[in-house]
Amino acid sequence: MNNYDWFQPRKRNRNLLIVEGNHEKNELIRALLKVYPKIDIEMDDIIIYQTNIYQLYDEIVKEYDADWDKYDVDLPFIVGRKLKFLEDMSKDNFKNILITFDYERHDTYFSEEKINRLQSYFSDSADQGKLYINYPMVESYQHLTSLPDVSFSERSISVLVHPGSQYKDMIRKESCIAWKMEFPCKIKDILFDRFDIEDKNQCNMLVEQILKIESSEEDIAVQVNRILKSSLRGKDLLTASNQMKHLITKCGYVSEGKTYYDYMHSIFNQVIIHNICKSNKIQRNEFNVPEDNLKDCFGTLDFKRILDLQNERSRDEQTGMIWVLNTLVLFVPEYNFSLIE
Repeated sequence: MNNYDWFQPRKRNRNLLIVEGNHEKNELIRALLKVYPKIDIEMDDIIIYQTNIYQLYDEIVKEYDADWDKYDVDLPFIVGRKLKFLEDMSKDNFKNILITFDYERHDTYFSEEKINRLQSYFSDSADQGKLYINYPMVESYQHLTSLPDVSFSERSISVLVHPGSQYKDMIRKESCIAWKMEFPCKIKDILFDRFDIEDKNQCNMLVEQILKIESSEEDIAVQVNRILKSSLRGKDLLTASNQMKHLITKCGYVSEGKTYYDYMHSIFNQVIIHNICKSNKIQRNEFNVPEDNLKDCFGTLDFKRILDLQNERSRDEQTGMIWVLNTLVLFVPEYNFSLIE
């Protein structure tokens, strides 16, 4: 459940994100907020809905009726009640509402009518909210085999490849950025599991300091040693320092003279641009968008049209294909396009 503290007054005019699962909140969005610190979203204002978009649809119908899209739907209220928050939520408390779910073509409850109505209705973050659908699932932002990746233009998966373990395994084998995304968690897991740094706050502090290393002029192991020496001693300190040096070198950010998050900023910029271009490819059959036209192109993307084309292409249960596309990352340029310039 979300970590709202409902016993303390919370400010109005916040930005709310309603997400499907843990990866969206604790991996992708957490990373985006670190990489783009100007985005004014608090982690406590990211709600994990814990089930899929078709279950959300049913909750909306239950609250209103079959003609729900004729009403002024208060989605935060519906979600808050579903998750049994101690205090009612209201869309009036939020200046922007962002909603992100997976396409889930394989789901038993999949319905083109339902997902079409949701995409049509939730089209304005400053009103009822804006829906960002990920095809086939949120991990699609990692499905780049190189940077740049010209093959991303045509990257699709069969409807027979069910999102979940099958698609995640595919990404692990093909992605050039998945390991880089997992790097902070990898560091934390090593410190916690292998070197018994079990205090969560202390462990997080050490990880953040390691991620700020940006120069190789001084030996990386020496820099890590200086960070860890208050927590480790003797052989453990030496082993941990050398292991961290190996991982940092493999990740590659220090070799570019950048901190980890500065390094990931440039990677996420490319991820976002690839997905703008892919959206344009689906909508207009043109992947190569000149840099000076990128902002105008982004401003004319039509998520409903993209959904219609995805539905059409994936309709056949045996031969259908889904274009790989992550629209969640596009909330960054929508928040402020200059963040990716």
